[in-house]
Amino acid sequence: MKSPFKFGKVVSGKQFINRKEDLKRVQNNISAGLNTIIISPKRWGKSSLMRQLDFLNTNKKIRFAYVDFSNLRTAEDFLDMYSREIVGCSTSKKDERVSWNTAYRTNEDIINLPEMIARKKGIKIVVCIDEFQNIARLRNHSSFEQELVSCWQNHENTSYCLAGSRRHKILERFKLKSSAFYRFGDLFMMEKIPEKHWLKFILSSFESTGKGISRDLGRKIIALCNNHPDYVQQLSHHVWNRTDSEATARMIDESMTLMLRSNALYYQNICDALSNTQLNLLHAILAGETRLTATRTMQQYKLGTPRNVSKNRQTLIEKEIVEMHGLSVTFIDPIFEYWLRLTFD
Repeated sequence: MKSPFKFGKVVSGKQFINRKEDLKRVQNNISAGLNTIIISPKRWGKSSLMRQLDFLNTNKKIRFAYVDFSNLRTAEDFLDMYSREIVGCSTSKKDERVSWNTAYRTNEDIINLPEMIARKKGIKIVVCIDEFQNIARLRNHSSFEQELVSCWQNHENTSYCLAGSRRHKILERFKLKSSAFYRFGDLFMMEKIPEKHWLKFILSSFESTGKGISRDLGRKIIALCNNHPDYVQQLSHHVWNRTDSEATARMIDESMTLMLRSNALYYQNICDALSNTQLNLLHAILAGETRLTATRTMQQYKLGTPRNVSKNRQTLIEKEIVEMHGLSVTFIDPIFEYWLRLTFD
């Protein structure tokens, strides 16, 4: 029997859980001709959100193009994928695709391609670019960013939806006055999907496949994963896979152990790349310490000086291990946090 739970891949349709407010916000921006910037940790569903926009779209005059910056290393790589995806989403005839792909060869021509096609065809194009913070890896990225903005800001029939998982890198792009992308569009951070939506999905998914799970056990799955979309789906799948008729607490414990073992080598490699003071800082964060530069905290956890604490915290943020929420520091990966607690204990 096919599992009703999906993880490790982009989802849409029935597998896409809630996010109604986020969808409405982006849809309104598209209707108004505004650009959108989305920030969320990896595997929280930002890619699926962009795909769901296309899935829900019923207007044939709105076309969606998708570019993933994850594996792009040069501006030429980006422009090549950018042009192919734009032509692909807006034309259906092979000869026409060839014509558009060969007619414009300068950077400026390619960057303006969606607007040119949209005007000629009387359509609107939405260009969705994932992991946009990776633009900083390109050689001479600052001048390239300026080149993009100088064209994109004049587009009236094209909207841009730019998404990224490294919050501090994305904020640098769109919040600093010195950045070319300063105030480029409506920026928001995706929040966790509330428990009630996850619970409804888990219960109905078990029921639709002839299996059962109690509300309390459903809540336990959600709590263990701290509402993390990919992990909720993954743990639910493992529990579902063990269930013949009715899920039990033991099945959840066994499934959690399986997830921890599957990720243990990866987590150990993360720790091996950290210094002792950085590991000590993680220990202090796990213990719920909030005043990390207080003398007592630094002495108890051997954190070094306030400067060491600040530097190590920034390193953990850049490595995407923790993130700041106001004055508090939280783990991005809830299963890694769970594994750490077991390891430190």
